[in-house]
Amino acid sequence: MLRIDRILLRVPQLEPAVRYYRDVLGLALVRHAGGIASFKLTGQDAELVLHSDPDLPDQAVYYLVDDVRDLYRRRHELRLSFSGAPIQVARGYRAAVKDPFGNVLLLLDRSTESGESASQAIEDAKPAGALFSGVEVKSAVKPDVLIPLYESINRTADDLPYTPHFETLYSAYAAKLETRPTRQEVWRHLLNLRKAGKLPKLGEARSRPPKVDPEAEALLRNLVGDDIGKRDRLPYTERFDAIVNEFNATQARRLSPHLVWRIVARLAK
Repeated sequence: MLRIDRILLRVPQLEPAVRYYRDVLGLALVRHAGGIASFKLTGQDAELVLHSDPDLPDQAVYYLVDDVRDLYRRRHELRLSFSGAPIQVARGYRAAVKDPFGNVLLLLDRSTESGESASQAIEDAKPAGALFSGVEVKSAVKPDVLIPLYESINRTADDLPYTPHFETLYSAYAAKLETRPTRQEVWRHLLNLRKAGKLPKLGEARSRPPKVDPEAEALLRNLVGDDIGKRDRLPYTERFDAIVNEFNATQARRLSPHLVWRIVARLAK
């Protein structure tokens, strides 16, 4: 392990964050493209990478090594557990591993770096082709377990978040996995299966969005912001909790997270 290479931080909005870290904190902006901004940390070779992408980790620290693929080949000797085979990125390879004590280490190398264009690329920590990505996949989806549970609950995916029905499904599914997943992970497992066309069609959602006045709808739409196009990624996140609290603070009648979700789902259509 050579050194810390980069630190990733998610921010609510990229442009104000860029101005703050550049103009207030005085960090040197190295690159700014594709929804990601990279700053050089003073006196170090490491970089701070800001982003606002819900598919990227909230926080992540990447360590530079000589050759990720070599570590993967020697993983049994080194007692490292890889979440998967190394992934090729802009200037080399990247992988998430666990040491013998359960600590997650995020590794990358510069084994394919050549030319100025490669050196200007920003590593974004997003595995290619993943609907939802992050630092580590904690529990792999088990379709043979989750699909029958989904059928037995007999409620559409959009009708599940923040309901006793989801809790029933979650508890039964989590009990079948070696590593207990979070609720967000199980929700994402459902969405991955739906995207792959593997979830059975259960008709229309049984619950209906509550009626709210146009001003309240406009407020909620504003709170969700650009995430309206990625609304499926909101349930069981701190971001959605904040939206529910901010919305309810303006309303005479508080709505449950499920009902707020149903309004957001309708606004997104």
